[in-house]
Amino acid sequence: MARSQFVRRLDAAKSLHSLTVTRQGRRYTSPVPISKEMLLFLVDYCAWADRQILAACSALTPEELDRDLNASHTGILPTLRHIYFGQRSWLQRLSANQPPSFAKILEPLSYPDVPPEPSLRQLQQTWPTVSAHLREYVEAASESELSGDFRATDWSISRWKLLLHVVNHSTMHRGQIGNMIRQLRHQPPCTDIFEYNLLQHL
Repeated sequence: MARSQFVRRLDAAKSLHSLTVTRQGRRYTSPVPISKEMLLFLVDYCAWADRQILAACSALTPEELDRDLNASHTGILPTLRHIYFGQRSWLQRLSANQPPSFAKILEPLSYPDVPPEPSLRQLQQTWPTVSAHLREYVEAASESELSGDFRATDWSISRWKLLLHVVNHSTMHRGQIGNMIRQLRHQPPCTDIFEYNLLQHL
């Protein structure tokens, strides 16, 4: 997405939010608190769902993995890479406390590895380490650190909100992969958070 288009959407969202605040007569300027327990549950869920989708994709042929299915990242393997790169990049930035500039976030080449990009097998080998380190980051952070700002020169966000973005971004693209698996006439796995919760209590 071009920066100008993103900024227009952001301005529209701010305008809508402003109208909502005016209508309700309330202000929403304070960060919504979220517990570390909830964040740990969400990153654990995300890691589980990633494993489910990787396992399902292991049953596909190389041609199916690379086929252009007209998705936002063309096909299944490129979408898997996108999820992986997103998680890894934000983990590295959070761990080093080095937020990128706004322009860098919108730069597609700021995420992928140099060619050749990882295969499905390589993703299966390296992704669990990223998931484990993401959990370690949340475990080690204090509640005040998680509610504090992750601030660059031209933008900022609370750390807990950024972690929610990482989980939500992954969930969105896993849904796309599930749909692509159906297009290939295979059955995708259930990666719903309700399913994950049920499995934890069996």
